[in-house]
Amino acid sequence: MYSKPEFAPLSRDEVFGLIEAAAFATVVTSGSQGLAVSHLPFVLDRVRDENGTLVSHLARANPHSALIAEGRETVAIFHGPHGYISPSWYPRNPVRDSAPTWNFAVVHCHGLPIPLDDHGTARHLLQLVDMLERDRDDRWRMRELGPGGMERRIPGIIGFDLPIGRLEAKFKMGQDERLYDTGGAIKALEQNDPALATMMKAHNAHRQD
Repeated sequence: MYSKPEFAPLSRDEVFGLIEAAAFATVVTSGSQGLAVSHLPFVLDRVRDENGTLVSHLARANPHSALIAEGRETVAIFHGPHGYISPSWYPRNPVRDSAPTWNFAVVHCHGLPIPLDDHGTARHLLQLVDMLERDRDDRWRMRELGPGGMERRIPGIIGFDLPIGRLEAKFKMGQDERLYDTGGAIKALEQNDPALATMMKAHNAHRQD
């Protein structure tokens, strides 16, 4: 992934936090017929393997599952806050001569998938539901599927680990723009995209006029 030093994440925790907040990724795997692309939810285990391990699942009916089962090279792409940056937000000094751009945070997790057995897949599904239902009122629990509900569904699903062999992160937050222009964009975004504004503030806090 093309990047520049100023777009580096502030910490490993920030990278993992983006993955956990997104929880959903575009998954690309190379195969003999080209690239397979799916969109899947993930649980992140921060401490397993050098760069952490992702765990997910997909339908066996999905042709992509055959490539996962073969352990083909795969990348999971997670997106954080992003948005269009308009020069209309910049101060006239004396003119607004910077071009429009798009600020974004993205994480690429490269690795070789390892298929799970039925027990491992069931354990992953329980963890995933627990994570996604954690803060809900009247949360749903897997046992509500009833007797045999899980067993009936598992044969149609393949779970897999994705140990992260290479972790790439790009937080493009206006660090390469004039500080007063980035400040104008932050002020505008505080009204309509506070998440992006907050991340831009964090990544430009060290800069001085």
